[in-house]
Amino acid sequence: MRKVKTLTRKNFWIIAANSTACYVLAFLFVFYLNHFTNIFTSGMFGYDVSFDWDIIYYHIEPYEWTHDSVKLIYSAGPILIFIVGLISLIGFYSLVEEVARIKTFFMWLTLHAMNYFFGGLLIGNLFKKGVGHVFNWMYFTDTAKMLVALLGFSGLLATAYFMSKAVAISANSYFNKLDEKNFPFFFTAQVIIPFIAGTLIYMGYFAPRILWQESYSWISLGVLLIIIFFRMNSFETLYFDEEDRYIELSKAIVITALVIVVGMRLLLNREYLISW
Repeated sequence: MRKVKTLTRKNFWIIAANSTACYVLAFLFVFYLNHFTNIFTSGMFGYDVSFDWDIIYYHIEPYEWTHDSVKLIYSAGPILIFIVGLISLIGFYSLVEEVARIKTFFMWLTLHAMNYFFGGLLIGNLFKKGVGHVFNWMYFTDTAKMLVALLGFSGLLATAYFMSKAVAISANSYFNKLDEKNFPFFFTAQVIIPFIAGTLIYMGYFAPRILWQESYSWISLGVLLIIIFFRMNSFETLYFDEEDRYIELSKAIVITALVIVVGMRLLLNREYLISW
């Protein structure tokens, strides 16, 4: 391995590849956590379901839906995702002084989880989808729905505020410090390229169908990243330890991402029926 002394094009794409793999893995983890939580909570009410890579079909009549079933099925996933996001943030900071690049996965997992949860509160109200079904079945007034949407918006802003430092600290996997010289290089490779490439990859994964939240979640995440960029740009130089840093491809993460993307898409390319 060669010690990195300059900001080279090769190193730029290595960082981008590592982060893109983490981005896609984290997104699919969040999506399928919600996907399979919906399936298993449906079993608690004896609802037969069939599913493939992105859609769940409920084999019941409309009158069979109840307040309890709607509230549990459509809220359990987002709540669990929120908890996973908090655990992921703890996982990130438990490795904060380590060079381990798995921190990047925890970084993206936290961002995706919080974006899914708070974005769902905001977007779900507008489109009456996902967790928005819960608010409809609870007969929320327009004022109550507006307050929930405001909570979602505030949560997204809070996520951007608190994750700015985490994104900056993730630079210690590659550099001994983060300053005005390497900040544009790092942020573009670690955040911007993975956001663009990762979003295109998961949209291709879900094609030809892209569900409502996946169609809009990239917008709210993009806003988060813009806020994070401006907050990071205002930081003073961050100094890490003096341990030698190397920029190399994290083969385990990249290969895992490729296997998961291709394997899950092939495995779930057919419809599966579960009769409880």
